[in-house]
Amino acid sequence: MSGSWTCSHCNAELQLIGEEDFRVGGAAGFAGMLLGGWNQLSEGTLALQMYRCPQCGHVDFFLPDR
Repeated sequence: MSGSWTCSHCNAELQLIGEEDFRVGGAAGFAGMLLGGWNQLSEGTLALQMYRCPQCGHVDFFLPDR
């Protein structure tokens, strides 16, 4: 990340918690049940960096710089 991020709630400087891969895509609900494990074939992951505000506890997510 270049520079620093500030909290959108209280303007304190955010602290990096870490980076996590989130599952995206696939079928959910009744369609997911009908497809069984096949719905996972269309899933992917999205890497996001997590930042926490030490003042108010708000958490923000950002795309990592790559």
